[in-house]
Amino acid sequence: MNEVRHILAGLELTPKGTQLSYYDRQTKEPVSVPYKVGTNLCVYPTALCKIEGRREWHIGIEAGYFGSQTGGILIDDLYDVIGQEEGRLIDGRQMAPWELLAIYLRESLALLGVPEILTAIDMLTITAPHLTKPLVDTIKKAADSLGLKSDRLTIQDHLESFYYYAYSQREELRARDLGLFTFDGNKVTFRSLSTDHLTKPALVRPGEAVDEELPEIMADRDVAFLKFAEQCLEKKLYSAIYITGEGFDTEWAKRSIPYLCKGKRHVFQGSNLFVRGACYASLDKKETHALKGSLYLGEDLVRTNLGMEMIVRGNPSYYPLISAGTNWFEAEKTCEFILDDKDHLAFAINTMDGRSRKFFRMDLPGLPKRPDRATRLRLTAACTSRDVCRVTVEDLGFGGFYESSGLTWEDTLPL
Repeated sequence: MNEVRHILAGLELTPKGTQLSYYDRQTKEPVSVPYKVGTNLCVYPTALCKIEGRREWHIGIEAGYFGSQTGGILIDDLYDVIGQEEGRLIDGRQMAPWELLAIYLRESLALLGVPEILTAIDMLTITAPHLTKPLVDTIKKAADSLGLKSDRLTIQDHLESFYYYAYSQREELRARDLGLFTFDGNKVTFRSLSTDHLTKPALVRPGEAVDEELPEIMADRDVAFLKFAEQCLEKKLYSAIYITGEGFDTEWAKRSIPYLCKGKRHVFQGSNLFVRGACYASLDKKETHALKGSLYLGEDLVRTNLGMEMIVRGNPSYYPLISAGTNWFEAEKTCEFILDDKDHLAFAINTMDGRSRKFFRMDLPGLPKRPDRATRLRLTAACTSRDVCRVTVEDLGFGGFYESSGLTWEDTLPL
């Protein structure tokens, strides 16, 4: 590496393997980090192993070796474990998923070969095929335990990583729509990205996923993939096509490759697209903000604004809680305020374009009767999915005049 400070990194986690990359400021491109120095092996198993009776952990290929050859405690399904709420019994101790992931992240980031790597990282973006709340919560807690707070960590799915990768390339490569073919053995999935340049910011919309099972016989596979590609690409104009995953080979794609290149389409193929996209995301969010002129409308993006009408410094104001354009797992806010003579709260939910607004009432049953503006409340709003926000309210009393009742209220708001 040519950097030992202010490192921007990307990490891809999948059931089959992990990849790590960092942004090289000299070449101005992400660089894949090899599992072993001096090799081209950049993908290693998402596996963790502990040597019994010792504080010694191994990841990747070494985890498999020590698990099979020395009787180490092997977790070869680590990706599945970190997506669940229950952990594993390891060496006589029940370990939570976030504890196991924290060890795995620490050992993985050590591959960068930089002293004090956890303090040297300015931004780490972790990408996975799909995001669930248990997986996101585990990643956040694991990173936090390592000292990587929310201002140095972002999480995104593969499709958003594709967006960051493709939109970090030359502008002419995204003059029209973009296509992505992801292979997984005999299965291939197509997704597209299209940009609406008539809005500010420009809206980037992903297309629906389309899947196809390809035959195992190579000659038949080429014909089947060609037909599938024609169905996916015939209705729109594409400036670039990207191919990634295991299952595609130029040896059998004799007829499909010329078709993909038809109409001056640029075609790119590689196995590190998502991890490089995660690295570009770290660069954009921490330093360049080069994509601020576009808004990616991904599947995890909150589409509405949630807020409350309040009196702020003596003036009626709208106080935002959840902002549209934020990934749901990053959409969280806590505030404290003084309640007037009401026994309920009113929330305003506005669409992203501001054309529609609706209100939601949250009752506070059992709230002690106190004089007007003599009740202080703490409110936390946090999304549990793209379309649902959980609101928790706590009675704090009012200084030395009124003690807290200890009551809390919780409700869910449909966004």
